[in-house]
Formats: sequence, C-alpha cells, structure tokens
Amino acid sequence: MSRLDVQGVAVRLGGRTRLQTQDLTVDGGQMLGLIGPNGAGKSTLVKAIAQLVAHRGECCLAGEVLERLPARERARKLAYLSQDDRLQWPIAVRDLVALGRHPYQGSWWRGGAASVEDQRAIETALRATDVWDLRARRADTLSGGERARARLARVLAVEARLLLVDEPVAALDPRHQLSAMTLLRSQCTAGAAVIVVLHDLTLASRFCDRLLLLDGGAAVASGSVDEVLSDQHLRRVYGIRALTGAHGAERYIVPWAIDARSDSNAPQGESL
Repeated sequence: MSRLDVQGVAVRLGGRTRLQTQDLTVDGGQMLGLIGPNGAGKSTLVKAIAQLVAHRGECCLAGEVLERLPARERARKLAYLSQDDRLQWPIAVRDLVALGRHPYQGSWWRGGAASVEDQRAIETALRATDVWDLRARRADTLSGGERARARLARVLAVEARLLLVDEPVAALDPRHQLSAMTLLRSQCTAGAAVIVVLHDLTLASRFCDRLLLLDGGAAVASGSVDEVLSDQHLRRVYGIRALTGAHGAERYIVPWAIDARSDSNAPQGESL
C-alpha cells in the first residue's frame, strides 16, 4: 500500500509564508496534479512532502511518518525529481541513472559488481525514457530535453512507491512529453502514488486523476479535473479564457486568450 496522507503542512521561508496549511490524500494507483501560476507554492509543497524543507504538519506514507524514517529508508520509499536540471558532476548517463539505486547500497557502491536487481532497474529506466543509446554520454553534454529524460530515468530506477515529480515535461518535445506522462501513468498502474507539478493544463486534464489548484500558497480548488479546471477558476487564478473539448473519452483544455477582467462575471470559456 502506498497511500500518502498530508495533514496541516505549512512552510515559511525567509520570514515569509510560502505554503499555507494543506491537507491531501493520494492513494496508490492515483496521480495528483499540482497546478497554479508561478510562485503558487507547488514546488514548495512537493519539497515539504519529500522532507527537503522545514515544515509544520505531518506527511505519512502507508501509515509511516516520513520525517521519522531513516534517510536511506525514506529514499527507497519515495523518489523526487526537482525542476532544477543542473548537474553537479560530469558523469555518464548510466551512472546518473544508477544513482537511483544508491538507497539500496549493494556491494557495487563499495567497488563490487551491481546486483542483478540493480542492473535490471537501471536498464529498464534507461530504455523506458529513451536514453538507452545515450547511456555512455556525459550527462552534462546532453541537450535540455535529453537531460530531462535522463533525470526522470534516475527517479524511475528507484522503483519507489511514491513519486514526486516537479515539471517533468518542461524541456521536452511533444512526443517525449506524452511518453513521460504515459510512463508516470504506468507507475500508477503498478500501484505507486504520483504527485506531478504541471503547467500544461491539457496534460493535467488527460493524465491526472485529481488536481490541486494553488495560488499564493493556498488551495483554490481540489477535486476532479472538471471541478478544478472550471472557467471561473481559470479566470480567477490564471486570468485566461480557454477552449475545452473532448476526444473520445478524454478531455482537453487549451489556454486561448487573456481575460482582462478575470472575475466571476467574465464570459464563459468557449467550447470546441
């Protein structure tokens, strides 16, 4: 079971409240999308759950308080992908992805051979993210999109039950955006809980089970895609009008125009 329960989480940084009290639950097999404008508190919430910033409140995974777990055990239970794609070392892509197996610390971290399980997890992640052919390249020589895929591969190699991914598609071309979201969806199918920060509202509406809309560090709306991506919320938070429609059973939403009034009395969004 990989149910995540977040209760009363709030963050102050630099003397300012960056995230007001938040409660949320994500069951194994579900994908929660965090959406909202720049500076809304999305990354701060993900970092708080990952125990990377000091916070009030409590985050529990499968009934265990994450803050109280030993760091290595916590690193096996959750995997975090930051939006910062800077690489600190000029290492090969395969070695970057292999860092995802560090929490397991088999004999190969002391100079021995990688276990069969480690090798399988690393190769699976390299192939799934389409960087297998780049595995011998230095990661700091990759393009932004290639680097983003390699960093996602490192997260997948952990094989964690909770994935926290911050803007995983920002640098990717359309094909690899769809591939990355499909990969994250497959993690849900395998039983993991996924929290993903997105700016692309179409991807959010297609792939996420539920959405949490943040603005100014506070929750504006939480629930189903239809409940959260309403015309009123889009005008209030983003100041936009959107085109909405459906293809088959899947909904899509396309930001179309700036709504100068951005209030509850503005005209309804158009539909295709």
